Amino acid sequence: METVQPLAPGPYAVGCSDVAQDFSRVPAGATAQDYWEGIPDGNGNSRYVTALFSESSSTIVAPVTLSGDGELFGDFAGQTVDNAVIVCYPTDASNPRPDYLLPTGRVVPHMQRAGDLPLFASNAPTYPVLLFSHGLLGSPLSNDYITALAVFASYGYVVLAPFHGDPRIANVQLSNFSDVFYAITHFRDYTAMQAVRPVELEAALNAVLARPEYSAHLNTDAIGGFGASLGGESMLLMAGAQLTDSVGMSSKQVMYDARLKAAVGYVPYFGQIIYPAFGRDHNGLNNVTIPFLGIGGTSDTTAPLSVTIQGMQHLTKTRQLVALQGVGHMFDVASSGDIFTWSVIFLNANVVGDPLARVASARMQQVAGGGDDVLLIDYTAPTPPVNDEQIVIEYYNGALGHYFMTDDPAEAAMLDAGVIVPGWARTGFEFKAYQVNAPVGVSVCRFFGTPGIGPNSHFYTTFIDGECQKVMANPDWTFEGIAFAADAAAAGDCAADRIPVVRLYNNGMGGQANHRYLTSPIEVASTASRGWIVEGAVFCARP
Repeated sequence: METVQPLAPGPYAVGCSDVAQDFSRVPAGATAQDYWEGIPDGNGNSRYVTALFSESSSTIVAPVTLSGDGELFGDFAGQTVDNAVIVCYPTDASNPRPDYLLPTGRVVPHMQRAGDLPLFASNAPTYPVLLFSHGLLGSPLSNDYITALAVFASYGYVVLAPFHGDPRIANVQLSNFSDVFYAITHFRDYTAMQAVRPVELEAALNAVLARPEYSAHLNTDAIGGFGASLGGESMLLMAGAQLTDSVGMSSKQVMYDARLKAAVGYVPYFGQIIYPAFGRDHNGLNNVTIPFLGIGGTSDTTAPLSVTIQGMQHLTKTRQLVALQGVGHMFDVASSGDIFTWSVIFLNANVVGDPLARVASARMQQVAGGGDDVLLIDYTAPTPPVNDEQIVIEYYNGALGHYFMTDDPAEAAMLDAGVIVPGWARTGFEFKAYQVNAPVGVSVCRFFGTPGIGPNSHFYTTFIDGECQKVMANPDWTFEGIAFAADAAAAGDCAADRIPVVRLYNNGMGGQANHRYLTSPIEVASTASRGWIVEGAVFCARP
């Protein structure tokens, strides 16, 4: 596990699409931010940012027509909802367009005006896409959100952010949902508001892709997401999670967009203890397969970290959860370096597919300086094998209290079936190795305890330092053959482009020797806390 330095500022200047507004239209006693966030006036009349747009021909609006599903969309089922979008993108430092001053004092950098085309940086033919979903009662222009959009764009992402205008659907507060009566009386509207958000994200993406001046510069195979608070929930819903749609905690899938490759949630909303957002016991997350990074605060009562942990334990693929010590439900300026460093490395790894970023993401424990960030959950799933690669799968047998791993698809299928050899289940941990005859790596020997005298367990090691030969000479162990090949560790560590596979020994607990082989530092630490001995890195895996 490693401490990394915070990322330097992104290399790109940032330009944004046209969101010019006529602020003289804002009546006395109101603010432009009321329109950005969709907050109704004192008489309950709806307000939205489109009422302020002064160059409507060049602003992006992607109306959403909701399905007729009343369980999800309530009274809004079948209706059309306006959906304004801002796009921020990498541009050249020579971009002559001025920043656009907002009444809050913040600016939209190098903003296009009527008739302007986007001026993308000339460094790359296309750029990855980042869908950005703000929190409840927010907007892309409110508070620190416009700054966050610019930061991600400075790292080479084309950021698409809808103005969700949540109060148009339900003018509620997340914190109030700890009150059972309030939850029951407002549940229908609150469910609709949550369900609309991922649909708006999909519509925003489709609208921008339909504009050649943008789509020609987008890598549509590299689409990720970043969501704050309820925006984190929106990303998971877009990835196919089921949303709680009744007080009885039944759940239903809102949508599934396979284009979303990975997502980050900052103080992500997984619901309250008594009302999980993804169905009873968070079971609506069971089929979510996108890589997900959660960054939560230990003092957050609106999106409690304990609930986030429960939910993320249902994710079976790449997953990380970072806790910011003492941080509540807000953007913590002191932790900004931590937040963006974790996020950009994770997105580069799982959206862009940068192998060095994948290794960095898998090995990092915290970011130096800034706030106090602690890694609570981590696992980097191997990418699909190519050429001479193959996947090693870990299993656990509860009756034996033993772990086992195999790279053999037929053996894995037999264990999954549970008929010939019952009692084994996948733990969810895997790593990448090479086929036996691959021209790379070193051979890994597989041993089984000799019946009658050896342990009822398997053991794996390499010929490095003669370890295979030593075990072969031990009558307690029977050599079963070469299992696979792997890159060898050196001095207990791996090259910068490899992930360490750490071996642990159960110290003979239960009267039988057993070993685990893990790439997850947190799972290594958890296993060690149960009395296992950490023997160090024995293999090195490709990401």
